[in-house]
Amino acid sequence: MKGNKCLTAEQMKEFKEILEQKKKEVLEDIKKGLEDQFRSEREIGDIVDMSTDEILRTFEMRIRDREAKYLKKIEKALQKIEEGTYGICEKCGNCIQYERLKLRPVAELCIKCKLEQEQIEKKFGEE
Repeated sequence: MKGNKCLTAEQMKEFKEILEQKKKEVLEDIKKGLEDQFRSEREIGDIVDMSTDEILRTFEMRIRDREAKYLKKIEKALQKIEEGTYGICEKCGNCIQYERLKLRPVAELCIKCKLEQEQIEKKFGEE
């Protein structure tokens, strides 16, 4: 684990622990979700039961997809800690504020660049 200009070695260690704990929680959630899914498999009932089951399966797949994406972000952040680039904005190269990282440890952009990104997304989303 390398240090950088944005965070102290102690802060890097703190975020590494936070991210490893979040990774553990996400993996446990994924495992529990899969176990619950297999446990809830039941014989095909009437059309209402089948429709309800399909809606629930679709919802659960969306949750699993979000968890998988979040897990990738956690892995990327942990890799950045090892490389010494954690806490550095990917767009402008400035430091991401400690408080922002505490709220969102997988943040890749400083607040200024994130707001700019959201404004662009909003602009193109409305057209």
